[in-house]
Amino acid sequence: MRWKGWGNVAPAMVLTLALSGCVWEGVPSEQASTLTAEEIVLPPPPPRALAVGIYNCIDTSGQRRPTGSSQELSTAVPLDCTPFLIESVRSLRPGYLSLVERQHVDELLRERQLATLALNNAAETSKGKNGDPVPVHKLATLRVAEVLLMGQVVAYDRATKEITGGLSINGLGGDHTEVTDLITFSLRAVAVQTGEVLGQTMSTKSVTSVKLDGFDTRVFSTSVLQVELGGAGNEAVGLALREAVRSALVDLIQQGIHTGWWQ
Repeated sequence: MRWKGWGNVAPAMVLTLALSGCVWEGVPSEQASTLTAEEIVLPPPPPRALAVGIYNCIDTSGQRRPTGSSQELSTAVPLDCTPFLIESVRSLRPGYLSLVERQHVDELLRERQLATLALNNAAETSKGKNGDPVPVHKLATLRVAEVLLMGQVVAYDRATKEITGGLSINGLGGDHTEVTDLITFSLRAVAVQTGEVLGQTMSTKSVTSVKLDGFDTRVFSTSVLQVELGGAGNEAVGLALREAVRSALVDLIQQGIHTGWWQ
Protein backbone atom coordinates (compact mmCIF):
# COMPACT_ATOMS: atom_id res chain seq x y z
CA MET A 1 0.00 0.00 0.00
CA ARG A 2 1.26 3.44 -0.87
CA TRP A 3 0.63 6.19 1.65
CA LYS A 4 -0.58 9.56 0.45
CA GLY A 5 0.78 12.65 2.05
CA TRP A 6 3.85 10.81 3.44
CA GLY A 7 5.86 14.01 3.28
CA ASN A 8 3.75 15.51 6.05
CA VAL A 9 4.39 12.49 8.28
CA ALA A 10 8.18 12.39 7.93
CA PRO A 11 8.83 15.57 9.97
CA ALA A 12 6.57 14.24 12.71
CA MET A 13 8.50 10.96 12.84
CA VAL A 14 11.80 12.83 13.03
CA LEU A 15 10.44 14.91 15.91
CA THR A 16 9.27 11.78 17.69
CA LEU A 17 12.70 10.19 17.32
CA ALA A 18 14.30 13.32 18.70
CA LEU A 19 11.98 13.30 21.70
CA SER A 20 12.73 9.67 22.45
CA GLY A 21 16.44 10.33 22.21
CA CYS A 22 16.24 12.88 25.01
CA VAL A 23 15.74 10.12 27.57
CA TRP A 24 19.47 9.70 28.10
CA GLU A 25 19.89 13.31 29.22
CA GLY A 26 18.53 12.40 32.63
CA VAL A 27 21.44 10.00 33.26
CA PRO A 28 25.01 11.36 33.53
CA SER A 29 27.07 10.31 30.55
CA GLU A 30 30.15 9.54 32.64
CA GLN A 31 28.38 6.57 34.21
CA ALA A 32 29.09 4.57 31.09
CA SER A 33 32.80 4.55 31.99
CA THR A 34 34.53 1.77 33.89
CA LEU A 35 35.13 1.83 37.63
CA THR A 36 38.48 3.55 37.96
CA ALA A 37 40.15 4.42 41.23
CA GLU A 38 40.19 8.21 41.03
CA GLU A 39 42.22 9.79 43.80
CA ILE A 40 40.12 11.22 46.63
CA VAL A 41 41.12 14.79 47.39
CA LEU A 42 41.80 15.37 51.10
CA PRO A 43 43.96 17.63 53.29
CA PRO A 44 47.59 16.59 53.93
CA PRO A 45 47.81 13.15 55.58
CA PRO A 46 48.51 12.71 59.31
CA PRO A 47 52.05 11.93 60.57
CA ARG A 48 51.31 8.18 60.65
CA ALA A 49 48.96 6.06 58.57
CA LEU A 50 46.37 4.01 60.43
CA ALA A 51 46.16 0.26 59.87
CA VAL A 52 42.52 -0.54 59.11
CA GLY A 53 40.65 -3.77 58.45
CA ILE A 54 37.36 -4.36 56.62
CA TYR A 55 35.55 -7.59 57.46
CA ASN A 56 32.35 -7.05 55.53
CA CYS A 57 30.08 -4.39 54.14
CA ILE A 58 26.54 -5.60 53.55
CA ASP A 59 23.06 -4.50 52.53
CA THR A 60 20.62 -4.43 55.46
CA SER A 61 17.83 -2.48 53.72
CA GLY A 62 16.03 -5.65 52.59
CA GLN A 63 14.72 -3.89 49.50
CA ARG A 64 13.99 -6.06 46.48
CA ARG A 65 14.27 -5.16 42.82
CA PRO A 66 10.82 -4.27 41.41
CA THR A 67 9.63 -6.55 38.62
CA GLY A 68 6.35 -7.68 37.15
CA SER A 69 6.68 -11.22 38.51
CA SER A 70 4.95 -12.40 41.66
CA GLN A 71 8.23 -13.26 43.37
CA GLU A 72 11.59 -11.59 42.93
CA LEU A 73 14.70 -12.70 44.82
CA SER A 74 17.10 -10.16 43.37
CA THR A 75 17.92 -7.26 45.68
CA ALA A 76 17.77 -3.59 44.77
CA VAL A 77 21.43 -3.02 45.72
CA PRO A 78 24.43 -5.38 45.83
CA LEU A 79 24.44 -7.60 48.92
CA ASP A 80 28.21 -7.20 49.36
CA CYS A 81 29.49 -3.63 49.12
CA THR A 82 32.95 -4.52 50.48
CA PRO A 83 34.64 -4.12 47.06
CA PHE A 84 33.33 -0.55 46.85
CA LEU A 85 34.68 0.28 50.31
CA ILE A 86 38.07 -1.31 49.58
CA GLU A 87 38.30 0.55 46.28
CA SER A 88 37.52 3.83 48.06
CA VAL A 89 40.21 3.19 50.69
CA ARG A 90 42.74 2.37 47.97
CA SER A 91 41.84 5.64 46.23
CA LEU A 92 43.13 7.70 49.15
CA ARG A 93 46.45 9.50 48.93
CA PRO A 94 49.35 7.51 50.45
CA GLY A 95 49.78 8.14 54.16
CA TYR A 96 46.17 8.00 55.35
CA LEU A 97 45.43 4.30 55.67
CA SER A 98 47.23 0.97 55.55
CA LEU A 99 44.67 -1.64 54.56
CA VAL A 100 44.96 -5.23 55.83
CA GLU A 101 42.95 -8.17 54.52
CA ARG A 102 40.16 -9.34 56.81
CA GLN A 103 37.25 -10.35 54.59
CA HIS A 104 39.04 -13.54 53.48
CA VAL A 105 41.27 -13.96 56.54
CA ASP A 106 40.39 -17.68 56.84
CA GLU A 107 41.75 -18.38 53.36
CA LEU A 108 44.81 -16.28 54.16
CA LEU A 109 45.55 -18.24 57.35
CA ARG A 110 45.17 -21.58 55.58
CA GLU A 111 47.56 -20.47 52.86
CA ARG A 112 50.08 -19.35 55.47
CA GLN A 113 49.87 -22.79 57.10
CA LEU A 114 50.60 -24.43 53.75
CA ALA A 115 53.50 -22.04 53.20
CA THR A 116 54.92 -22.87 56.64
CA LEU A 117 54.71 -26.62 55.94
CA ALA A 118 56.42 -26.14 52.59
CA LEU A 119 59.25 -24.17 54.16
CA ASN A 120 59.74 -26.75 56.93
CA ASN A 121 59.83 -29.64 54.44
CA ALA A 122 62.32 -27.78 52.27
CA ALA A 123 64.57 -27.19 55.27
CA GLU A 124 64.49 -30.88 56.28
CA THR A 125 65.50 -32.12 52.85
CA SER A 126 68.21 -29.54 52.16
CA LYS A 127 71.57 -29.27 53.88
CA GLY A 128 74.30 -26.69 53.94
CA LYS A 129 77.94 -27.01 52.86
CA ASN A 130 78.95 -28.74 56.12
CA GLY A 131 75.98 -31.09 56.11
CA ASP A 132 74.02 -28.98 58.60
CA PRO A 133 70.30 -28.46 57.98
CA VAL A 134 69.27 -25.16 56.45
CA PRO A 135 67.49 -22.85 58.93
CA VAL A 136 63.73 -22.64 58.55
CA HIS A 137 62.49 -19.40 56.99
CA LYS A 138 59.53 -18.18 59.02
CA LEU A 139 56.72 -16.06 57.68
CA ALA A 140 56.36 -12.53 58.98
CA THR A 141 53.63 -11.92 61.57
CA LEU A 142 50.33 -10.66 60.24
CA ARG A 143 49.80 -6.99 60.86
CA VAL A 144 47.06 -6.19 63.38
CA ALA A 145 44.48 -3.56 62.44
CA GLU A 146 44.13 -0.55 64.71
CA VAL A 147 40.71 0.47 63.41
CA LEU A 148 37.87 -1.53 61.85
CA LEU A 149 35.77 0.11 59.16
CA MET A 150 32.18 -1.19 59.24
CA GLY A 151 29.83 -0.14 56.47
CA GLN A 152 26.32 -1.08 55.48
CA VAL A 153 23.47 0.03 53.26
CA VAL A 154 20.81 1.03 55.78
CA ALA A 155 18.01 2.18 53.47
CA TYR A 156 16.83 2.18 49.87
CA ASP A 157 13.80 4.44 49.51
CA ARG A 158 11.78 4.15 46.31
CA ALA A 159 10.11 6.99 44.41
CA THR A 160 11.06 9.74 46.84
CA LYS A 161 10.42 12.13 43.95
CA GLU A 162 8.37 11.52 40.81
CA ILE A 163 7.78 13.95 37.93
CA THR A 164 5.31 13.17 35.14
CA GLY A 165 4.25 15.33 32.20
CA GLY A 166 2.84 15.08 28.70
CA LEU A 167 1.83 17.17 25.71
CA SER A 168 -0.12 16.46 22.53
CA ILE A 169 -0.89 18.80 19.61
CA ASN A 170 -2.67 17.72 16.44
CA GLY A 171 -1.89 14.06 17.03
CA LEU A 172 1.80 14.67 17.79
CA GLY A 173 2.93 14.45 21.38
CA GLY A 174 4.83 12.69 24.08
CA ASP A 175 5.10 12.12 27.82
CA HIS A 176 7.98 12.20 30.27
CA THR A 177 8.39 10.40 33.61
CA GLU A 178 11.27 10.83 36.03
CA VAL A 179 11.56 8.85 39.26
CA THR A 180 14.22 9.35 41.93
CA ASP A 181 15.18 6.74 44.54
CA LEU A 182 17.52 7.32 47.49
CA ILE A 183 20.22 5.00 48.76
CA THR A 184 21.64 5.61 52.27
CA PHE A 185 25.03 4.24 53.34
CA SER A 186 26.42 4.21 56.88
CA LEU A 187 30.10 3.91 57.81
CA ARG A 188 31.69 3.82 61.25
CA ALA A 189 35.20 3.41 62.64
CA VAL A 190 35.77 1.20 65.70
CA ALA A 191 38.98 1.08 67.76
CA VAL A 192 40.32 -2.49 68.02
CA GLN A 193 41.95 -2.06 71.45
CA THR A 194 38.94 -0.58 73.27
CA GLY A 195 35.94 -1.27 71.02
CA GLU A 196 35.07 2.42 71.11
CA VAL A 197 33.12 3.83 68.17
CA LEU A 198 35.47 6.59 67.08
CA GLY A 199 33.24 8.07 64.42
CA GLN A 200 30.20 7.42 62.27
CA THR A 201 28.78 9.08 59.19
CA MET A 202 25.93 8.55 56.75
CA SER A 203 25.70 9.57 53.11
CA THR A 204 22.77 9.60 50.70
CA LYS A 205 22.91 9.28 46.91
CA SER A 206 20.02 9.63 44.48
CA VAL A 207 19.28 6.99 41.82
CA THR A 208 17.35 8.46 38.90
CA SER A 209 15.24 6.65 36.31
CA VAL A 210 13.88 8.45 33.24
CA LYS A 211 11.26 7.31 30.73
CA LEU A 212 10.12 9.21 27.64
CA ASP A 213 7.53 8.23 25.02
CA GLY A 214 6.62 9.98 21.78
CA PHE A 215 3.75 9.30 19.40
CA ASP A 216 2.31 10.61 16.13
CA THR A 217 -1.09 9.93 14.59
CA ARG A 218 -2.03 10.84 11.00
CA VAL A 219 -5.46 10.32 9.43
CA PHE A 220 -5.67 9.87 5.66
CA SER A 221 -8.61 9.46 3.36
CA THR A 222 -8.43 5.67 3.36
CA SER A 223 -6.19 4.80 6.33
CA VAL A 224 -4.70 5.90 9.64
CA LEU A 225 -0.98 5.93 10.45
CA GLN A 226 0.20 5.66 14.07
CA VAL A 227 3.84 5.86 15.13
CA GLU A 228 4.98 5.41 18.74
CA LEU A 229 8.53 5.40 20.05
CA GLY A 230 9.95 5.41 23.55
CA GLY A 231 12.98 4.85 25.67
CA ALA A 232 14.13 4.58 29.26
CA GLY A 233 17.33 5.20 31.15
CA ASN A 234 18.21 4.01 34.64
CA GLU A 235 21.12 5.25 36.69
CA ALA A 236 23.37 2.36 37.68
CA VAL A 237 22.80 1.40 41.32
CA GLY A 238 26.36 0.12 41.66
CA LEU A 239 27.84 3.45 40.64
CA ALA A 240 25.46 5.31 42.94
CA LEU A 241 26.50 3.05 45.83
CA ARG A 242 30.15 3.65 44.98
CA GLU A 243 29.67 7.42 45.20
CA ALA A 244 27.85 7.08 48.52
CA VAL A 245 30.68 4.94 49.96
CA ARG A 246 33.35 7.39 48.82
CA SER A 247 31.43 10.33 50.24
CA ALA A 248 30.99 8.58 53.61
CA LEU A 249 34.69 7.66 53.77
CA VAL A 250 35.81 11.22 53.04
CA ASP A 251 33.46 12.62 55.69
CA LEU A 252 34.64 10.05 58.27
CA ILE A 253 38.30 10.91 57.68
CA GLN A 254 37.60 14.62 57.95
CA GLN A 255 35.78 14.00 61.23
CA GLY A 256 38.76 12.02 62.52
CA ILE A 257 41.25 14.72 61.57
CA HIS A 258 39.05 17.41 63.16
CA THR A 259 38.48 15.55 66.44
CA GLY A 260 42.00 14.10 66.64
CA TRP A 261 41.33 10.35 66.81
CA TRP A 262 42.76 9.84 63.32
CA GLN A 263 46.22 10.55 64.74
